[in-house]
Amino acid sequence: MAESIVNILKTNNITVSFVAQESGLDVAQVSAALKRPVATWSIQILNAFADALAERPGELLDQLQDLPFQLQTDDDHLMIQRVRFSNRSSYQQVRFAVESNVLEGWKPTAKEIRLLKEAAETPDTEMQTEIERLFGDKND
Repeated sequence: MAESIVNILKTNNITVSFVAQESGLDVAQVSAALKRPVATWSIQILNAFADALAERPGELLDQLQDLPFQLQTDDDHLMIQRVRFSNRSSYQQVRFAVESNVLEGWKPTAKEIRLLKEAAETPDTEMQTEIERLFGDKND
């Protein structure tokens, strides 16, 4: 559930005056933003609140908006969350892992999918050697 900026500011003991002072904006400008929906804020206002809270603007925006999560997969174009995979094997490997974890409540971002893609498409040779040492070669 999305939090309100007012509650976030109160929790962090941050005043409108502090936000205005830190950002160089007028107190009236910051106060007016508190009364408007987040979707109407300028980047300058979002940055002002984020800076005062010592957060990244995108992370603050995630807290403030209650956007429904939707896992996006595209088998034809080998894409998960709009991240394109170079081969079907790594795409399927990551897709199955992601879908299983989404069922458990995980909401992966495109950044997280890119990390999984990199791991699937560029295997760690040290890890592979250790797995083979522990479990033996398939040909044994």
